[in-house]
Amino acid sequence: MRRGVLCFSLACIAFAQPVAQEAVATWFPVHAGDKWIYSHERRDDVGDALYRDGRMVGGSLRISRWETEETVTGAWTVPEGELVGKRVRVTGGSPPPEYRADAPDGAFFIRGNCLYASEVEWDAVKHQLMPEFRDALLAGHLSADFCFPLAAGKTWGAPHFMGWRAPADAKDWKVAGVEVRDRSAPDQGNTFRVISIGPYLGAGMTAEIRFEKGVGIVREEDVHHGTVGEERVRLVRFEPAAPR
Repeated sequence: MRRGVLCFSLACIAFAQPVAQEAVATWFPVHAGDKWIYSHERRDDVGDALYRDGRMVGGSLRISRWETEETVTGAWTVPEGELVGKRVRVTGGSPPPEYRADAPDGAFFIRGNCLYASEVEWDAVKHQLMPEFRDALLAGHLSADFCFPLAAGKTWGAPHFMGWRAPADAKDWKVAGVEVRDRSAPDQGNTFRVISIGPYLGAGMTAEIRFEKGVGIVREEDVHHGTVGEERVRLVRFEPAAPR
């Protein structure tokens, strides 16, 4: 309602979205040519594992290690926000068989002051969101990965996750603290420790992410508790696009 004191037309809404998206750009690089090199490690069983008291006591464990290069390819404004295309290619190691090295280009998605950094479903040719993703987004069923500015104690989430909870209860992610001179960051910069705190990721899943302002994700750990299912990602280096 406070915005309504200053704005009396739809022009205000049209103006507010680009301003919020510009705020995201101060936290997350979105220039064509920005590049991240990541190392990945995934551990999981191959279907014959035996568990006792939540621990694997027999069977086969598969460990995969590989490196990827993610490069921003461009940005397109859409009615729902802004799409930022990215090209991902494997540069070393051996990813697991189900990892698609020939997958279509992915995307980041910016909506308001929030960033959707994973599993964005889009049409890379038409530069628009896929209908199912768009419908779930507008229905409030999807949670952003980050909402800026980050600050210790801040929470956010899907406003109507599974169609049953109220927006006030949308708490899927939380900034658990700030790591000063984080050694997990290549430049040992300060990072924000973001953790999953709700059921959004699925039963038994937890995630912890380290995010550095102006760089992006420098570390991520996704763990499934009760079975062996872990993926750890580390930023090797960030290469900003050359000034134009």
